[in-house]
Amino acid sequence: MKIIVIGAGMYVTGRNNSGVGTILSSLSQLSKEVEIEKITVIASSKTSSKSVDDAMKRINKILNSSLQVDYYDLEQNTIESLFSNDDYDCTIIATPDNLHYQQALLSFKNNFHVLCVKPLVANTDENRELIKLQMENNLLGMVEYHKRYDEENLYTKKIINDRSLGDLLYYQVDYSQRIEIPMKTFVSWVKETDIFQYLGVHYVDLFYFLTGYIPDRLTAYGTDGVLKEHGINTYDSIHVSVIWKRDDGGECITVFNTNWIDPICTSALSDQKYKLVGTKGRIENDQKNRGIEMVTDESKIQHPNPYFSDYLFDANGNNQFSGYGYQSIRQFVLDVKDVKSGNFKISYFEDKRPTFKQAMISTAVIESVHKSLSNKSNWESIYAQV
Repeated sequence: MKIIVIGAGMYVTGRNNSGVGTILSSLSQLSKEVEIEKITVIASSKTSSKSVDDAMKRINKILNSSLQVDYYDLEQNTIESLFSNDDYDCTIIATPDNLHYQQALLSFKNNFHVLCVKPLVANTDENRELIKLQMENNLLGMVEYHKRYDEENLYTKKIINDRSLGDLLYYQVDYSQRIEIPMKTFVSWVKETDIFQYLGVHYVDLFYFLTGYIPDRLTAYGTDGVLKEHGINTYDSIHVSVIWKRDDGGECITVFNTNWIDPICTSALSDQKYKLVGTKGRIENDQKNRGIEMVTDESKIQHPNPYFSDYLFDANGNNQFSGYGYQSIRQFVLDVKDVKSGNFKISYFEDKRPTFKQAMISTAVIESVHKSLSNKSNWESIYAQV
């Protein structure tokens, strides 16, 4: 299999001590299971080549793998020229939000299957255009909503399905991230996004995955001050209330409280939890504190999440890359393999994966949030029809 990775930031390489580099680590682990003939990483700058090279040396050493990665910069080259030079199978897009549409569109036009980090896009017209081209070319289009693979969330889905909570009444999410993300990590493109679009959308998709409910209307409110004082024109926090239609005709409300001005000294990059309440009970899920607390001289107090993606020992004492972040990427590559081998048609995955069609739910919510913030309206209708 030949794979293009667009982007060389923290989720790809783990640069600047921001993590393990989920995408390249996942592909290195997968190379032991699936024949990966070629990987090419595309990024905007020549200087990112060193980050990719350093990451691969580190990853191959840890996993005892031998995955080789080519690097292609866009300072003097174009994506179009690379796409026309070789017969790749799929594209993994891990770039700023505002670039997703054009990169996914170009991938489909060159007959590549696509996995895109969240959010797919921020408006429904672009989402519909991508679905149309995907279907015309008979290709997979999926969004890397890895929370669908987290066992804690799968347990919640089981509890909902067996009716232990009764009729669902409300779902509250509290999600915050360190201020270094908008001020340092994403400072070059943070003006193109906001905290709800970038992070809150994870839990919009999760609620849709858990329930299958359809969003009907919403209201949103944003606060600002801290980031603008530092010259960053984006909201400090965004608060969104969404009314969803239940299967029985009733309604359920979800409340999303999101911010990215947490202190740098917080015990994890993201603090995230949710509560789901029904007529017969409730379930609460702390997605930051997974039961592990680590205190060291260097890092102070930390709450690690080894279940997302990390290098852990297998039964033979060898390092392997594992976790629900890894499973999300692995599943996409295996699905591409199955489609290319004729085992499944793309229609098989529509109700089983976070496809571009399913992403219309989260895209429509993002779009209506932006309208509500702009219009300062009480409620905005949500139009998620494909």
